[in-house]
Amino acid sequence: MIQSNEEDTWELAGRRWRSRLIVGTGKYKDADETKACLAASGAEIVTVALRRVDLKAKDNLLS
Repeated sequence: MIQSNEEDTWELAGRRWRSRLIVGTGKYKDADETKACLAASGAEIVTVALRRVDLKAKDNLLS
């Protein structure tokens, strides 16, 4: 039987995390879908590809 512990956390880079799910940002059709999926997942850590980004663009994951 698996028991749930609400205080179950793990540590990475000196920070405590509740979720063990790490989600990537690739393969979504647009920024809105990406944001919705990330929010729904409950993940606290998100990986992103390093690339040039137009910070003035309307669709910006950093905003």
